[in-house]
Amino acid sequence: MKVSLISELMFIIKNLKHSNTSKMLIYASIVGILAGLGAIVFYVLLDLTSTILLNHIAGFPLTHPTNEEPLLPLIHKPFSRALFLIIITVGGFISGLLIHLLALETKGGGTGEVVKAYHANKPIRKRVPFVKLIVSVISLGVGGAGGREGPAAQIGAGFGYQIGKLFHLTDKEKRILMLAGLAGGVGAIFRSPMGAAIYAVEVLYKDIDFEYEALLPAAISSIIAYSIFSAKFGWVHMFSTPPMAFHNPLEFLSYTILAIVCAISAIIFINIFNTTSETFEKIPSPLYIKTALGGFIVGLFAMILPDAAGMGYGIMQSAFLNKTSFYILIMIGLVRMITTSITLGSGNSVGLFAPTLVIGTAIGGGIGGILQSVLPRFVDNPASFAIVGMAGFFAATNKTPLSIIIVVAEITGNYELIVPSMWVVAISFLLTTRYSIERHQVKNRSHSPIHKYEYIRDVLEGIKVKDLMKKEFLSVTNSTNLSKIYEILSDSKQTDIPVLDKDNSLQGIVTLHVLKSILGESELSNFLVAEDVANKDVVTTTAEENLNTLLHKIGFKEINTVPVVDKNGKVVGIITRKDIIKAYNDATEQLHNRSAE
Repeated sequence: MKVSLISELMFIIKNLKHSNTSKMLIYASIVGILAGLGAIVFYVLLDLTSTILLNHIAGFPLTHPTNEEPLLPLIHKPFSRALFLIIITVGGFISGLLIHLLALETKGGGTGEVVKAYHANKPIRKRVPFVKLIVSVISLGVGGAGGREGPAAQIGAGFGYQIGKLFHLTDKEKRILMLAGLAGGVGAIFRSPMGAAIYAVEVLYKDIDFEYEALLPAAISSIIAYSIFSAKFGWVHMFSTPPMAFHNPLEFLSYTILAIVCAISAIIFINIFNTTSETFEKIPSPLYIKTALGGFIVGLFAMILPDAAGMGYGIMQSAFLNKTSFYILIMIGLVRMITTSITLGSGNSVGLFAPTLVIGTAIGGGIGGILQSVLPRFVDNPASFAIVGMAGFFAATNKTPLSIIIVVAEITGNYELIVPSMWVVAISFLLTTRYSIERHQVKNRSHSPIHKYEYIRDVLEGIKVKDLMKKEFLSVTNSTNLSKIYEILSDSKQTDIPVLDKDNSLQGIVTLHVLKSILGESELSNFLVAEDVANKDVVTTTAEENLNTLLHKIGFKEINTVPVVDKNGKVVGIITRKDIIKAYNDATEQLHNRSAE
């Protein structure tokens, strides 16, 4: 059969028009465009702000990844610690004041707010992407110890939700576009399209679980956002790394040690972060005072160790090139656990994604260097431990073991270390299953409020009518008079009674509701028969039908008994509303017990 190009094209267009999946991909493409443009604006404003305030005015020694040149040339002048302290404190105050006045949900890391909004089916207000962009530029531009990926994620997610609202999509579709926007923001600003797409659907849960419906829209959005951003700033990996490979089986021992260290470090960091956040929450003062105080404290650390402040991408680049002392790297990692916790815990609008990578890189590079000095045969290149440590530490803290392996490979361009990364990520993740730095994550899909009914539905779909139906039941014929029916029901636990012919074919059903309505007319009971009072419009089911389908059949109708019929229409049993409700309550109780675990 010959198919013309035009007819094939018309067929595709027709399917696109009527396919919900195709429509979602079109919406995701729009979200990707907005996320990519938002990432460009955010990146430009942030780079200009940090260069002018920190470097040109305060002489702060800004460092960048090799493949990210500042938009304005850096100048070399003495670092004015007092001026830096003023800038970071005032910046914290202004950022906190804007958050307080405009949108409280823009404080702290952006990804956590998206996760919270997703599980609570909570809208993202129209102003949030724009407020987040401004306050994050200020918080990061003055030297806050955080990253730009979290803000980019919330900016993109905000655009995603608003697109869903604009086109009057369902709540579920809005949530999917929210995740698509998150992926677009991270994929663009971090130049990691594949990793960002997987991260967006993985970060919602502590266990290895995914929001699989959103994966394809997230991938489309991430690819488009990444392409727009890279078209402006270059098609390069974020970091430059020398050639590294895994070809020494003895390194498995060293990588196992690294995994254990990553797990322990992650637990320490999570506890520091939570304690710091709780301490700031207890301070009885407005948010802008807390953000100013947070900036001031981080500024004090940076006066002694400049690497304690800022986004820290230069620290990562230095570790990948083995340019920093291994002991200094470990010290930086530990100090940044504190300064990151203070910056975020005080409410400053910075991301948590990048700081986790910075800490993991510093600790991994430091451990790799120390192990090489002790066991030179077990470590070929300490820089490889910086890359693998970054993945292991992030997986342990954020509970995204699969996506982080891809992210690390994409931002470094080093795909040869995927095997040791998988090893370290698996161990560090398993050793820290009780811990997560994202407080709004839930255990898995069945624990998410938006998926509760889905879990119950899945349970009910697994229960067949034949599992609960009663094969022994009382019935009457069309000619049975009302007196006899009253007598049968008075001696039985049945509330309704099927009316059958001699072949057991269903003729109707006599309900207790109807019988009660004529109960006072005692003289009628000798004249009326089942045929006169039976309901002929009967909802039936089959033995193979599941309870979820049957529940939808019954709905809110006053139906207490459903006859079960075979393929020939003969009644083989009955199932009652009471049986169905009990099964539903059992499923709900199982869900409650799982949520309490």
